[in-house]
Amino acid sequence: MATAEVLAEDEVTISNLAQIFKRAFFKTSIDKDGDLIVDTDGQRVIVTLNQDNKLIQFITVYSIKESARLDLKHTFTNRMNEKIIFGRFAVPKTRPDRLIADYYLPFKEGIPAFQIVCALRLFARVVPSAIRACDENDLVE
Repeated sequence: MATAEVLAEDEVTISNLAQIFKRAFFKTSIDKDGDLIVDTDGQRVIVTLNQDNKLIQFITVYSIKESARLDLKHTFTNRMNEKIIFGRFAVPKTRPDRLIADYYLPFKEGIPAFQIVCALRLFARVVPSAIRACDENDLVE
């Protein structure tokens, strides 16, 4: 029986995550800020690390109609946050033309590589599905 690849806490690095995603047939790159960019089926996911709290963060950004009323944007994000438990949705005050979705995956005491890949795949499916299900006013562009 093959043993599963498990990353110890100190092995959870952007470089190691990039290698895990490449082995799972994702295209990856590192941006100018040192964040990992993973191209999934039609969606780019930014992967960052919070080493202090031992968290991997998945982030994706969508354009949202800047001209739409703020209360409609808040209703939309609230609807997704109420209905979707895998992910968090927000329209930042400083960027009312953006919808941001994120998810935190803890890695304290280590994490199986399979879990990291499965979480990314699930995040990449859930976010667009949530938008389709909850965007009653066609806010996402």
